[in-house]
Formats: sequence, C-alpha cells, structure tokens
Amino acid sequence: MTIRKSKEKPKIVSHRELCEIGAKWLKNIKNHYFRSQYVLIEFCSTCGESPDIFGLRGNHNILIEVKVSHSDFIVDLKKEHRKEGQGIGLTRYYLCPTDLIKVNELPNKWGLLYYNDNEKITIIKKSEAFLERDFQQELIIMQSVIRRLAGKSRVLDFRKEKTL
Repeated sequence: MTIRKSKEKPKIVSHRELCEIGAKWLKNIKNHYFRSQYVLIEFCSTCGESPDIFGLRGNHNILIEVKVSHSDFIVDLKKEHRKEGQGIGLTRYYLCPTDLIKVNELPNKWGLLYYNDNEKITIIKKSEAFLERDFQQELIIMQSVIRRLAGKSRVLDFRKEKTL
C-alpha cells in the first residue's frame, strides 16, 4: 500500500461544513463503490451511534466519521461501539483535513479520506468490509428515517399508492 505525503495545507473548516462537504461527495462521486443514493448528515435516533455521514445504496451502506481535531479522533477511538464486531456501517471511514489522522492510527479495517485545501476529498485508504456489525442499530436508523418521512405509524401500501 502506498501512503501519499501531501504538501497541501488543509483548509480550516468546521465539523458541520466538513459533514456537508462529505455528504455531497458521497452522493455525487463517480466511483460506484462509494456513491450513495441516500445520504444522512448528523443523524440522531435511538440507535447507539449518531453517524456524522451515513450513506445508503442497495445492499451497501457506508459510515463516515468526520474529525476536525486530533483530540476528537482519540476520544472517538475509545467509544464502546468502535470495538471490533460492533458499530454500524458495512464500510467505515474517517474524513478529516489532510494529515490530521495518519493511516497507522486507524482502527482495524477502517478507511481514511482527506479533505485538502483544493476543496477535494482524496481516498487515502479504502475500508475493508465489516461483515460482523450491529444490524439492529442499522434497522433502527432505517425505521427512524421512514417515520420521519411518512409520519406516524401506519400501513404504507405501495401497490395502491395510498396510505391506510
């Protein structure tokens, strides 16, 4: 694996700005492996995790945790759902300004994305698939999205194109 040394200085962005930039990238990237039909930003639910960016496409989902300080990254590593076999996301990435997080600091299987001063996101390391993950928490997120879009609990009859 080749690790690129970047000479670009990272642009100073807020956590929220980088979440929005990452979500747009995930929605529009040409690379089919990453591109997601639906992208959630800073989604809160009763799920044990509140992903910064969560992309959905077919049978693939992608979790992106945004970090704008190294100390926040260190705190994130200690979260209970960061332990192997737990957490959400078939693939998982950290997105940060260039060189904020080094490849050798990443948890097992995690990928790394850099945001540089040219306002581009670069894939530094691809995530491996997390085949053992918390499917129940992913379903809680899906149910929360449906509830927010469809309103209160009801039967959604898509054949008749009306709700009961």
